[in-house]
Amino acid sequence: MKYSVRAISAMVVALAFFSESAHAAGSVPGEGTPPPRITPQTIGALGNDLVYTPVAACRIVDTRSTAAGAIAAGATRSFVGINASSFASQGGSSTNCGTLGLNATGLSVIVTAITPSLPGHAIVYPFGTPQPAIFSITYAAGAVISNSMTVQIPNPLSSFDFTIYSVAQSHYTVDIVGYLAPPVATALQCLETANTDLSLVANGGTGNAVAPACPVGYIQTATNCETTSWLMPIVYFQSGTCSARNGDSTAQTLRSSRTCCRIPGR
Repeated sequence: MKYSVRAISAMVVALAFFSESAHAAGSVPGEGTPPPRITPQTIGALGNDLVYTPVAACRIVDTRSTAAGAIAAGATRSFVGINASSFASQGGSSTNCGTLGLNATGLSVIVTAITPSLPGHAIVYPFGTPQPAIFSITYAAGAVISNSMTVQIPNPLSSFDFTIYSVAQSHYTVDIVGYLAPPVATALQCLETANTDLSLVANGGTGNAVAPACPVGYIQTATNCETTSWLMPIVYFQSGTCSARNGDSTAQTLRSSRTCCRIPGR
């Protein structure tokens, strides 16, 4: 098995770290507590490397405009946060709030408690998960109080996105202002330059055709070569230069161009 210099260096550093940690904690192998285990990290998990995208504030919940009304004391109610054609059934906007087709893992929202019946708190948490002990909003009786927060939502999508638990009977509004989603691969934007034609390469002769340079901001990804005869093979191509030798009985043309690419927006 072969290891690169970088891999060997990494292993040396790791061994030194665990050796030092073991001595510092009094847990040298053979003297009691075993050294710490290495915990593998998940690559490509839906909760890692999330990209935040802001959206124009849009109301997705207003219990004052629903048949169910206020959330009862000590009760919960679940709501949809994205991918709805309309949020009117939740008392929100009759539009989709620009959330159709999202593959989100978290929502950035402003939650407002409106005239709760008693002092208390509300907890906003992901649908289908155990209710946490951390309060999202703390309120006094009759108050109107808001808090900005990010709430994780199921991914893949579920029947609902988040749940609100209310200690006191209270109305609530929820406005979405952004979302967190796994990064999406961006396709390269590519183009091909104009051709450079080297004409009248005589029988037995050779030629070099150098393609036009890539536009500013683009990087060359390929050299493209072409001749006008099967008897004029390409003998060299690199960095936009094409070389060929004409084995045909008549003069031929050597043509070169470059394929140039960039990441859109850069």
